[in-house]
Amino acid sequence: MTPSQMIRVQDANSTWLALLYYISQYGIEARPRDMLVKERLGVQTRFSMQHPVVNNHERKIGRRFLAGEAWWILSGRNDVESISPYSSQIANFSDDGYAFFGAYGPKIVDQMTYVVGSLISDPDTRQAVINIWRESPRKSKDVPCTLSVQFLLRDGFLCVVDTMRSSDIWLGWPYDAFNFSMLGAYVALRLREVGIPVKLGDLIMNFGSSHLYERNFEDAKRVLQTDLKGSYSPPRFDLDCFTEAGHLFEWLELAKDNKLERFDPLYEVFK
Repeated sequence: MTPSQMIRVQDANSTWLALLYYISQYGIEARPRDMLVKERLGVQTRFSMQHPVVNNHERKIGRRFLAGEAWWILSGRNDVESISPYSSQIANFSDDGYAFFGAYGPKIVDQMTYVVGSLISDPDTRQAVINIWRESPRKSKDVPCTLSVQFLLRDGFLCVVDTMRSSDIWLGWPYDAFNFSMLGAYVALRLREVGIPVKLGDLIMNFGSSHLYERNFEDAKRVLQTDLKGSYSPPRFDLDCFTEAGHLFEWLELAKDNKLERFDPLYEVFK
């Protein structure tokens, strides 16, 4: 018998470590596209969006790409040119070298007015959902991993439910955790702009397949041997540092280009 497949810790860093341990210890081997993975089906993680950064020293998260991808998604972009300076590998997932078939940004921006409007008209709504999946997708190197994103406002807290068909816990999870936390922050700020008092709640991520590729087995072992308990202090993301949604976008734009000043109240997130 394996432990519960619902992993709930207060911050993204500790959640990621717990997930890494769970899949490393209890993952079942599979070979999608003839690539060996350790995998569990139907896994869920949950943590506070006030602590959205994996800052484990062994993982070496690309801070500029962390901010750059969130900025790129919130801007509704799908082009290779504007995101490739922050990642040496991402262009490899484009089919034509110019755009990404599965980019989240265009779908999110197209549905943002609907989501915010739904929450304004009925704060208890269960219909504030963004669909990201492409129906019957064509063959592509960039089929989206995320199916949908739901926003739920309860007791003054905005929670985000991200449903994914597939999640690579080494390569993708740390960035997805931050991206969808920033999406939650953006929606919360839009609601604050119209006078609805909102705090950041939890990011709940549901995975059809949560997996670790063979190429990262040793990486995971090294991380877990070094820091199983998550001894790093997680940086806090404070929504109160922003007065409107546009300021969040501007902050991410500065962070991606390494232009945040030390006196920035959120400097710790990207230092």
